[in-house]
Amino acid sequence: MRFHWLFLSALTWLLVAAPAWAGKLVFWRFDTNENRLVFTTDNRVQPRAQMITNPTRIVIDLPGIKLGQPNINRPIGNIVRSVRIGQFDAETTRLVIELAPGYTFDPQQVKIRGISPTQWTVELPEPQPIREETQPPVTPDPTPPPDRGSTRPTPPPPVSQTDNNDDFQVTRNGLFVRLEQNGDERSIRSQRSRDGKKIEFELPGATLPSSLTGQTIPVNRYGVGDIQFSQTANQRAKISLSVNKDSPDWQALYSRFGGLVLLPRGGLSSVDNISSPPPTQATNPTPRPNNPPAKTANNPPSSSRLATISSIDLTGNNDRLLIRADLPLKANGSVNRDGVYELRIENAKLAESFRGPRFGRHSPIYQLRVRQESANKVLILVQTAAGFQLGQLTQTGNQTLALELLSSPNSNPVSQVPDSTTIPVPLPPNTGQFNPPPRPSNPTPNPPRQGNSRFLVVIDPGHGGKDPGAIGIGGLQEKNVILPISLEVTRILQQQGIDVRLTRDSDFFVTLQGRTDLANQIDADLFVSIHANSMGKARPDVNGIEVYYFGDRRLSDTIHRNIVRSVDLRDRGVRRARFYVLRTSKMPSTLVEVGFVTGAEDAAKLANANFQRQMAAAIARGIIEYIQRNLR
Repeated sequence: MRFHWLFLSALTWLLVAAPAWAGKLVFWRFDTNENRLVFTTDNRVQPRAQMITNPTRIVIDLPGIKLGQPNINRPIGNIVRSVRIGQFDAETTRLVIELAPGYTFDPQQVKIRGISPTQWTVELPEPQPIREETQPPVTPDPTPPPDRGSTRPTPPPPVSQTDNNDDFQVTRNGLFVRLEQNGDERSIRSQRSRDGKKIEFELPGATLPSSLTGQTIPVNRYGVGDIQFSQTANQRAKISLSVNKDSPDWQALYSRFGGLVLLPRGGLSSVDNISSPPPTQATNPTPRPNNPPAKTANNPPSSSRLATISSIDLTGNNDRLLIRADLPLKANGSVNRDGVYELRIENAKLAESFRGPRFGRHSPIYQLRVRQESANKVLILVQTAAGFQLGQLTQTGNQTLALELLSSPNSNPVSQVPDSTTIPVPLPPNTGQFNPPPRPSNPTPNPPRQGNSRFLVVIDPGHGGKDPGAIGIGGLQEKNVILPISLEVTRILQQQGIDVRLTRDSDFFVTLQGRTDLANQIDADLFVSIHANSMGKARPDVNGIEVYYFGDRRLSDTIHRNIVRSVDLRDRGVRRARFYVLRTSKMPSTLVEVGFVTGAEDAAKLANANFQRQMAAAIARGIIEYIQRNLR
């Protein structure tokens, strides 16, 4: 068995001089879009990392960090198979990223970076298929080095395979079809159906592999339901995409490495928010391993009348999510690019009295959103809490669907991962002294306790993902300012025994409705939305904090007072506003603008990690003071 120790980035040497004390893993998230693991601890940590082969695993040890919960085993996909987290020994938390058999990484390309002493990212290169040296490859490598002299696209690396057919791949940059023979690129013809739901490509002179000819393969990504292949007698290949009617047109380009790349016009960002239509009835895909919901439930419609969904609830044992209607339901589910399970119910509508489920604080559901996506389609988005995963979607009654909720299995605990002799991580020459920021001189007091109960606060870092928020001086983006502030607020509150839920814990997009739906569904005590302000680059003279409320202003006043007392910013006061997140949250709420990214005074401060920690501490003190005074 081979071991490869990974070199941490140049930022990590700064942490060596920092004192170590016991801490906890606050949260983690695997971003499938970026192939990146993000994690945060509540104290400084110097990670150690190695790569173990057969199968390939990236193992990251966090000395001095305790997990504080049962082992986690979260399926990710077909190539990056899973992330496992567990307590390796009494003082070390271990994170393991495991690939499917047959794939590996270049260990020199794995980058582990410290955003701050407590915030880390593990950026992974594209997984490469392992090829036997004794047997020449039958097909070209799907990820060959780019040819700088050619403008033709190279087949992008696969994200996941839709079935066991290697000749068609869903990639990070579109769809790739392997061909036995390319045709004339100038002769490619495309046509879209009148209803906009089908895009057909005709490829004169091109030859499909026999494994694809006559096949219909599900895609469920990029607004594409499935892809169909046919070969005519006059040496013409035909490829048809079943797409959402709102999808942009697609284009087909030959790759010089023996295949066809299909891309949406306008790039993948143009299909970010477009749902995929359900696969046609002709498809019969092979179940994909490690994809949480392994089955869909399809029931023949009893009539043209829409089924009315009356309720969505957890069973008494919290092991199933039940969907009830007045007619049989036809449903199809898949995991989207953000790792969220999308359940699409055709020929259905929500009852007028439908208000959505309410979950307890220890629910296996982290977030559930329900909406009427079109006149005859209901969309349900499900995210599980840590330690849980989705099972099968089944028909439990004539008018009832059930989605299983399973505890993450611990049959393969992290502690069983093979270990090796500890090898110190090589560090750059010591060119300076790192002085860690002192702990707050006025630590936040313990909140009052009511028996064994805990308070629950939702922290909402605004924007994220495709929405950067305001962009200020030097390209400073709002989303990059407020996320570390929000994470630090979370850490402080959790240290004081307060339950916290984040609407996002890394750089991904959440709708406004999704943010307040989360807070309302889990019956939070408080909702605090954190933003940074902008007046445009023409007004660098405008600087300072603003705090907003809609109904009761006591929470806003308390947080505002704590910020003004301890943070060096101009004060623009407390104001009333009809922001969506304030109007629709059912608990005391506030929106904090921590400064102007366009302000000549504020921008440099907002980009500074020490300032971000000061702001976070002030907001956290305000929240705890409010709890002490108003939630006894």
